[in-house]
Order: sequence, then C-alpha cells, then structure tokens
Amino acid sequence: MPGKPWPYGILRRTGWRLLALMLMAVFAAAPAMRAQTDDSYESRRKRAVELSKLGLYMEALPLFEKLHEEKPSDAGVLEGLSFATLAHSATLTDPAARKEEIIKARKFAFEAKDAGDDSNMLKTLLELPEDGSEPSFSNSPEVEAAMREGESAFAKGDHESAIAAYNRAWVLDPKQYAAALFLGDVYYKKGNHPKAGEWFLRAIQIDPNRETAYRYWGDDLVAQGKMNEAKEQFIKAVVAQPYLRIAWMGLSQWAQKQKMTLRSPAINPPGKVEDKGKDEKGHSQTNITIDMSMLDSKAKKDGTDSWFIYTLSKAVWHGERFQKEFPNEKEYRHSLAEEIDGFQMVVSQVKEKQKKKEIKQLDPALASLVKLSDEGLLEAFILISRADPGITKDYEPYRNLHRDKIAQYISEWIIQPGP
Repeated sequence: MPGKPWPYGILRRTGWRLLALMLMAVFAAAPAMRAQTDDSYESRRKRAVELSKLGLYMEALPLFEKLHEEKPSDAGVLEGLSFATLAHSATLTDPAARKEEIIKARKFAFEAKDAGDDSNMLKTLLELPEDGSEPSFSNSPEVEAAMREGESAFAKGDHESAIAAYNRAWVLDPKQYAAALFLGDVYYKKGNHPKAGEWFLRAIQIDPNRETAYRYWGDDLVAQGKMNEAKEQFIKAVVAQPYLRIAWMGLSQWAQKQKMTLRSPAINPPGKVEDKGKDEKGHSQTNITIDMSMLDSKAKKDGTDSWFIYTLSKAVWHGERFQKEFPNEKEYRHSLAEEIDGFQMVVSQVKEKQKKKEIKQLDPALASLVKLSDEGLLEAFILISRADPGITKDYEPYRNLHRDKIAQYISEWIIQPGP
C-alpha cells in the first residue's frame, strides 16, 4: 500500500507558512546580532524569508545557501535552508536525486538544532528519514506520476500546472486523499476560498480520520477572518489524530492569536501502582505506593482521601481484572477501562461524602473530576490528557462513536484564557 505523502506533502503547509513566521521571530529576537551584521546580509536574509512566505522556494534557496556560506551557524538561516532544500527535492524527477536532497535537508535541520533552534517546525524536520526514503502516493504509476508532477509545479510556484496535475490524479483515483488535499491547498494559495473549502471537504470525506485537511481548512478560514469556524476545524484535526504533535499546531496558533492557551485540567492522582510481573506460580505481582497525605486530617476535609480507592482500583486491574476484561490480550496494559473504573469510584465516594457533609471545601482537582464525570467527559479527558501507549490503543473505537464528546472536551476544558 502507498504510504503518506512524506516528506514534502506532509510538511508543505505547516512548514512553508510557519517557516516565514518562525524565521522572522528568530531575527526579531536577536537585535544584538542584527546590530553586528552588515546591512547587505540582513537585507538578503529578510529577502529570503519574504520569498519563502510567498511560496517562491526555488528563488529563496540560493539566497539561503549564500547566507549559510557566510554565517554557517545562523540558526534561522539553517532552518530556512532545510525547508528550501526539502522543497527543491520535490522538483526533481530522479528518485535518487530526491533522496540526496532530503538527506541534505535533514542534515541542515540537525545543524540548526546544534545552533540553538528549538522550533516545532524544526522538530518536524528532524523526523525526516535518515536514508532520504519517501513512500509513494499511489500504487498506480499514472496517479503517482501526476502527483509528482503536481508537487514539482507547486514547489516552483506554478499553481496552474499544479492544479492540472493534481486534478488529473484525482480523476484517475477519486479516493486519492493527497490529490484532494493539495488541490485545496493550491486554491488556498491563490486566495480562492470557496474552491479551497470544497476540496478540503472532499479530502475529509475520503478519510475523516486524518488530521491534515481539517488543519488546512482551518488555516483557510483564519485567512478569511472566520476565527470561530477555524477553531472548529482545528479541533476536528486534533480529534482525528490527537497523538500527532502536528495535529495540535493549528489549534495552538489559533489560541495564541486569540490570546488563549491550551492546557489540561490539573488532575494528578497521588500514589502509584507498578506491575512487577508474575511470581513462580504465575500470579501477578504489584507494588503499591501510597501517598501518605491521603490519610491526614486535611485530606478528609477536602475529599482528597478519596484518592485512596483509586489506588486500590488500579491494584485490582494489575491483577486479574485486566485478564477478565481483555481475554484476547496476553499482557497487561494500561487501559481506558481501568482509568474510568478508578476515577468513577473516586467520584462516587466524593459525592457520598458531600451528601453526608463530611467535606468542608472540596479540593479543586476533585471538583474538576466530578464536573467532568457529570458532563460525560471523563473518557475524553483520559484519552486526550492522560494517554500513554496502553491507553492510546483504546482511542479509535471511542473516537468512532464519540467525536462530539472529544471535541467538547477540547473546546471547553483544553482551551483556556490566558497567555
């Protein structure tokens, strides 16, 4: 099966558009450095950024290369050079030559890291394959050729040729996600918002469980000043693939523009339970660590002593409970079911104590937990804010039935006022 359109297709929107912003941020954050550089270097530096911002990557590339020769440790130039080199790889028809350019782009990314660059975009560039390999768009030679032709035209700034090539690929294969996605992207670049939205929607209809089309559509809506509609698309991107860092990027940028921040509720159960494997007779062994603060007098007044039952619940799951609930899985793993069981037991105990008026002033974390439970958002909280490798395995089945709950949790709990 063909893989994702890595690396150029995956990075094109996030990379190219954020590149200019990040480079300008690097330059703006270093006034002392600017004062020590001559005007011609600074002027050419700004010109390279502007060309990248306009999507003229092939014109920006020689500028970045010359700047790099003059100042090899300029982190902003190295990042720009990495992206421009990656863009250049898409213009090459020879697969071996493309690999060489991708390897070179990755090399510049690591040099940027060594120079002190720590941007989100650089982290994405650092994930380029070491051997420069790239999956195909399609098993069909005709579709593959059309997509490569479109990528080459797009990298050169030839939007009309890119549209023709992507459209040809889509006609050949109406299920080609990248063709629909990239058509939307080209129309976005041209400022044709209705057509861009039309193609992003087609991509989503082809595969609603990929984040990219939602995120691209969100960018298009931001460009139109439709911030509420953009927020909805950015949230849908996260719902589609919350464990990809890039899926959060659009929502994070949106939040910054709206003077908002993204953060999870501060709910951190005390104590822990560790799986120690099995004894000689095959019985599961667990190590329970109890936070003694759960047993003091203050804990009874604010309800935090209720966390003790959460710890006990987890101990049971580390034992026979997991095997009973998941008979087809040979080894224990952390699960959504385990977390729900423990949290709901805590909620029930807190409510019982409140009913008996045993709690004087409820602990804020417990108050949030109870509210999440009452709103039916505990599962979303666990899957988004407390996921580990075990819990992530339970995400897709839940998402397929409860996209609305996950979106509600992100909108009402993750997005918060403040810097």
